[in-house]
Amino acid sequence: MGGVTRPLLSSVFAPAMQAASHGVDVAAVQAVDDSVRTFAAQHFASAFGFESLPGLVLSSLPGAVLVASVGVSAAWISSVTDQQREQAVRCVTTLFSLHTLLLIPLVEFVIKPVVHRLRPDTLHHHSFSFPSGHTSSATFISGALFLVLLPRLLAALAAARPGNVQLAPPPRPVLFALWMATSLGTALGRILSDAHWFSDTVIGALLGALLLLPLIVSLPPDEPLPAASEEEADPLLAVASAVPPGEALAALAVPEEAASQ
Repeated sequence: MGGVTRPLLSSVFAPAMQAASHGVDVAAVQAVDDSVRTFAAQHFASAFGFESLPGLVLSSLPGAVLVASVGVSAAWISSVTDQQREQAVRCVTTLFSLHTLLLIPLVEFVIKPVVHRLRPDTLHHHSFSFPSGHTSSATFISGALFLVLLPRLLAALAAARPGNVQLAPPPRPVLFALWMATSLGTALGRILSDAHWFSDTVIGALLGALLLLPLIVSLPPDEPLPAASEEEADPLLAVASAVPPGEALAALAVPEEAASQ
């Protein structure tokens, strides 16, 4: 299926990609990329190259964030009420569908084959370079984790435990800082591993952010799902509230015959 899908997607999006790249000074971009690569090789010589340990560790951030996102999603879905669960499932499904069914195919099957750019280290890396799939994925998934999923999980847990200040969502600047740190760390790892040019990581981060931006706008991190009512939180209370007061008192009253015996 991939052998058919890739040429089809490339043929559909190739004109748009060529139009978008029209007017870009390729020589100037490559000069900046060469300068960044030279700087990294000279000032981080012990941490630069295909077997760079810092590069490998930082490059693994997307996988770690993805695992964390799955765990937080599962915890969020299980911590809300049945009425809220449908909304939570829909949000989680949208996030992972955008990442798996749109972002990854767009980067790997459309842009890379069309741009056809070689990596800095062609000896160890044989696939195309532009844009960085690791950086785009890390930017999208970490943004989803820190700006959408984690605040809602903490809000749901705080609603279930009123008065617990420790479960309050962190301030928005802190969440954005965590998002930026994950994206920049992944980009740095790809550069130190000599797997990507600097411009690869910049465009990869922009793609991940632009794809996530509409969802962040529609679901602001400081707007949790509606809290469950007392009846939803306590089924016995819901049953009791449905019984008229007169009938409840009659049911509790002791019959006179039983009392005389």
